[in-house]
Formats: sequence, C-alpha cells, structure tokens
Amino acid sequence: MLNGNLDAFALPDVLRFIASGGVTGRVEITRDEVEGELALDQGRFVGARLTEEEAPSTVDEALDVAVLLFDGSGGSFNVAEEEWVGGPLSLTADELVKAVERRRKEWAAVVDSLGSLDDSLLIASALPEGTEQIIITADQWRLLSLLDGRRSVQDVARDAATSVYATAVALAEMAKSGLITRGQADWDEQPPTKRGKKVAVEPDASEALHDLAEEEEDVEDVVPEADEPASPPASRRGTVRSLRAPTREEQRIRLRR
Repeated sequence: MLNGNLDAFALPDVLRFIASGGVTGRVEITRDEVEGELALDQGRFVGARLTEEEAPSTVDEALDVAVLLFDGSGGSFNVAEEEWVGGPLSLTADELVKAVERRRKEWAAVVDSLGSLDDSLLIASALPEGTEQIIITADQWRLLSLLDGRRSVQDVARDAATSVYATAVALAEMAKSGLITRGQADWDEQPPTKRGKKVAVEPDASEALHDLAEEEEDVEDVVPEADEPASPPASRRGTVRSLRAPTREEQRIRLRR
C-alpha cells in the first residue's frame, strides 16, 4: 500500500508515478476540506468521486470532481488496490492533468459570463444594439424556456436533466450574445380570486301571482265524472299544495282576466 504527503509532492507528479505501475484501484485524496478518490484501471484513470457521494456516471461530472480534488494545497494520498474498478473516463495521468486544467479555464470563463452558479438568470428584454437576429438551437431554446428570474444555473440543469457543466457552458454562450442576463424577476404574488357569493334572486311578485291564478283556473276547468275521483292536472301531479282561500290580489287578477 502506497501513501504519502502532498505537501512535499505535487498531485500531478504523484498520479503519474502511481499510473506508471499499471495500478488498478483507488487513489484516496484528502486536502483542505475536500475528500475523494480517483479510480484507476490498469494505470488509466477511469473515474472520480467525492467521499460519501455516489460516483458520477458522466464525463462532465467526473471531471468536475477531479477539478475539486486537484484544487487546494497540501493534504495526503493513499492508494488502495482492487481487482477491478470502472467509470466514465479513460485517461492517462498526463491526459487527466490536461483535462483538469482545461476544465478549470472553462469554468473561469463561465463564471465571468454568468457570475455565481447560484445567481438567478433572465431572458434579456432587448438584444444588443445593432443586433437584428440571433439563431438558437433547439437545446438552447429548451434552456431559455426555463429562465424565469428565479432559477439559477444549477436549477436549470436539474430541471433540464443535463449536467451543470454542459448547462453552464450553453448559458454562458447565450449570455455573451446578449440573450440572457443576471437578475431576479419581480413577481407580484396575486391573491387568489375570491368567488362571489351566490345571491338568491327572489321571483317577481306579480309573475308569481299571475302563475298562481292560471293554476287555479286550470283546476277549476277540470270537472270529474260523478263516479270518477278527481285527479290533479299533469303539471301538478307529484306535488302537494296546502289549501287556502285566494287573497284579494288574486281575486282582482281573476276578475281582470
């Protein structure tokens, strides 16, 4: 088992030495507040992960973890050999060092365009002066549709189901062209619409009396046979009405008719 102190040796030099032996296993790295490991298969680096987190399944995510492990100063390393390991990468030590340096520069350009990955983003209200048109791809349009002044780069990546790196690079490119900008939207929370109370509409008194008068006349017009019991008209079947003497107003209505 090989282990050592990173105060005396640079991490890239340590990784080159370990890879030269065709090791299959893990290089456990502890520095500053970062703890993780780089996986090797027969001397080629195939993966990277942070301690107590799942190993990334994409190249972008694995390289982002490698950047975190390369950054910082001091620390220690420990090599744990295994029979087999796997991951999304397949890089020599020199290729890994170059990929990490390239990724570091790309992140610097992204942060310069977008700011913090926690900042909210908006679609720009106007294009740069002199710009007549901008052509965007379907993937860019998908990301633009998620910018609402509340989502950050990480939020957009989550909702678009893409890596944070790929999302950040695409958004940074659109920021350079003036399509998007940093900022928060002023969302006025609208109170829920109150449902109006149902107002009971009283029937018109004169119409009610007129209908009542017609019903009384219909009853009077029906004369039952001597041996046949009287039956209510069809319009009144199935209802029960209390008997009462007609009011004076009802009598006046009948006389007018």
